[in-house]
Amino acid sequence: MPVTMLFELCQKQGKQVDIKYWKNGEKNVATVYVDGKFIASGSSEKKESMLTNVGRLDFSFGPNKSFEIDGAKQKLHELCGKKKWPKPIYSLEKDEGPPHNKKYVSSVQISTVDGILYREGDEKSRVKEAQNSAASWIICALQESSYL
Repeated sequence: MPVTMLFELCQKQGKQVDIKYWKNGEKNVATVYVDGKFIASGSSEKKESMLTNVGRLDFSFGPNKSFEIDGAKQKLHELCGKKKWPKPIYSLEKDEGPPHNKKYVSSVQISTVDGILYREGDEKSRVKEAQNSAASWIICALQESSYL
C-alpha cells in the first residue's frame, strides 16, 4: 500500500507523518501532514480508495535534491486548465537574507478531483525561480503518481 511506503520513507528520514480523517457528506477525507506541514489531501466515498489517492503522490524528502523544468509555471497552469482544475496557488514560504543575497522558497497548491496537492520548491535567489521550482516538483509528483 502506498501509504505504508510514505510512513517508511518518512521514518527513514526522521520525519513525523500525521494523517487526519473526517467525513464530508458521503465522502471520506484524508489530510496528510509531514512534520506538521500540510502535504496533500484526498477524498473518496470509500476509505480504501481515499488512502490510495493520497498515497499515489510522490513525497520526495531527500536532502540536496534539486529539480527544475523550464517554464514549469506555465506548464502547470496549462495542465490545470486542461484538467479543468482551478489555477495553481503560489505562496512564499521563505524570504530571508540581506538585500544583496536574498533566498526564497515558494510552495504551490492545486485542487484536483481527489483533493488538494501541495509542494514546496527549492531555495532560489528570485521569487519567480522559487515558484518555478515548486511547479516543477508538483509536475514531477503528478507524473509519478499517474495523475497525468
